[in-house]
Amino acid sequence: MKKLWAEFLKFIKRGNVVDMAVGVAVASAFTAIVTAFTKGFISPLLALLSGESDMASMKWVLREQVLAEDGVTVEVAEVAILWGAFVQAIIDFLIIALALFIVMKVAAAMRDRAIRIHAEVKNAITHEDDKAAEAARIEAEEKAKAEAEAAEAARLAEQERIKEEERLAAEKKKAEERRESEIALLTEIRDLLKNSQK
Repeated sequence: MKKLWAEFLKFIKRGNVVDMAVGVAVASAFTAIVTAFTKGFISPLLALLSGESDMASMKWVLREQVLAEDGVTVEVAEVAILWGAFVQAIIDFLIIALALFIVMKVAAAMRDRAIRIHAEVKNAITHEDDKAAEAARIEAEEKAKAEAEAAEAARLAEQERIKEEERLAAEKKKAEERRESEIALLTEIRDLLKNSQK
């Protein structure tokens, strides 16, 4: 029983069931309005033209009603084609069909407009996303280029520093060699001077 109740609640909660119930209720109310309009406005005008009291009473009598001698009891029932009620039903149908046609046209136009607006908004968002993606790509490329240039500049600076250190080391070595040769020369001169004084 609980499972059946749960399925019933699920069925009721569905949007289509609620929409259908609303549609049936609105259609019933609208049918009542159309019927009242037909009986209240159109039937009297047609009855005025035909001389009848209302459209529903318009008929073609195929066989007249025959009363008994007392004038109250019906011996033979009347046989008639009730074309007035049929015409009234056709008019009701045409008015309802026209109203539904107009409602459907308006609903279709609104749906098409909503779809078009949705597509335009989606295209605008997609275009903005594309622009943002392109800007991000350009920014990433520029950043990568700047980083590559900075790395190249750092590499060149490191090479210059190494060359400068090598040049300084070579100059220092030359200076040390020159000093050592000068020391050796001075030592030799000193030794020669010492030997010459003896």
